[in-house]
Amino acid sequence: MTNTEVTDEPPARQATNGLNRSGLTLRELEVLRAVISEGKTTAAAHRLGISQPAVSRAIAQLEARLNRQLFHRNGNKILPTSEGLAFNEQIEPIFATLARLDAAETEDLNAKRLRIAAPPTLAHRLMTRLIPGFLKENPEASVHLEIGMSTNVTAAVADENADLGISDGRTRHDGLKMYPFRQAIAHAAIPADHRLADRDEIVPEDLAGESFIALTRRFHQRNVYDRIFAERGIERKIRAETATSIAICELVREGMGIGLVNPFPVSLRPLDGVVFRRFSPRVDYLTQFFVPAGRVSPIAQRFIEHARRTVPVDAYSHPA
Repeated sequence: MTNTEVTDEPPARQATNGLNRSGLTLRELEVLRAVISEGKTTAAAHRLGISQPAVSRAIAQLEARLNRQLFHRNGNKILPTSEGLAFNEQIEPIFATLARLDAAETEDLNAKRLRIAAPPTLAHRLMTRLIPGFLKENPEASVHLEIGMSTNVTAAVADENADLGISDGRTRHDGLKMYPFRQAIAHAAIPADHRLADRDEIVPEDLAGESFIALTRRFHQRNVYDRIFAERGIERKIRAETATSIAICELVREGMGIGLVNPFPVSLRPLDGVVFRRFSPRVDYLTQFFVPAGRVSPIAQRFIEHARRTVPVDAYSHPA
């Protein structure tokens, strides 16, 4: 930082509590804090990027201006006096204010960069459709799209490593603020030439003995489906397990069997050879955006609003 005069600033008036501070510089106050923090003038010099003699000179000048002894010196050791500690505590509001200003400046520099975290299906089927339009509306902005497991997406946003997340899973976290986006119900993804493709609705009994493509067991919805079939004593031939609805639908298209999926947003892109039929009993899906609970960046809010305005119409979901 430069040698900025702080004698007329209100925080400095409060910090020095009426002491004669004519000519006090911010650098001298920085040196005081560094020496108290580091315990050595050499370490303080290294931290501030100046020479050790410059540190000693700044401390001597500060003591002369205040007419107070701020440190005890004993050879290479330098220890703050009670007055030095008290003065350091009094000037803390100055540095707290500067830290807030620095944070605000950094936030302003990053205000045009949006970090989005999304699981694969929502990333590939939805976000890649929304991002181009958003950037056209906001030409000064940029987007970083991180694709990962739902649990990693949740953690990234809660830890503020991402500004915005999206999921259709059970997302509950005290560190997140939720924005419901789309509602849908489970559908069976069926090969277009399968005997069940002509049905309007699929029930568990229809899938008895059928080749089946399931979600992996780490997903809550897998447990929901397993319980439905178990309660009815119905066995499926689980031929494959996978972690995404896209993969389920691709395997269905290859004729490997039938799967149960959230039709949003996989149905937003053509899936030749696959039809979707409503599954009963009803299983609900809620797709939600989420942001860190303590901070909603303006650019994340704009993206949510853009998504609600421009999401393509589909036959399987509606606004939440």
